[in-house]
Amino acid sequence: MTPVHDCHKMTKRLLDLLQAADDNRDSQIEGVEELLDQRGDILPNIQPPFTEEEQKLGREINLMNQEIEAHLQKLSRAVREDLHEVKVKKQTMGKYANPYEALQTDGVFYDKRN
Repeated sequence: MTPVHDCHKMTKRLLDLLQAADDNRDSQIEGVEELLDQRGDILPNIQPPFTEEEQKLGREINLMNQEIEAHLQKLSRAVREDLHEVKVKKQTMGKYANPYEALQTDGVFYDKRN
């Protein structure tokens, strides 16, 4: 197989992995990283001139890359939201553990007469 065919196959596997509804996001991210690394190894081997079939596959790869990028942004956004939720929960639990830790005084009045 040519490197273009290999790249097309890897890109299709990557898109299928991202489109699959996976409850275990960690394993999905690991799979995505592995496929991206494999595809990254193939990309330098792609050299012109290209046949008509390879040009068609290249256009399909570009379309799949756009979908992959949208899925990766969605996945990244979900991870950021989860991290934010964890941070908020951590702060809330800290407030329950020591409610007077963050106590601030706006101002203090000193009576100089006494």
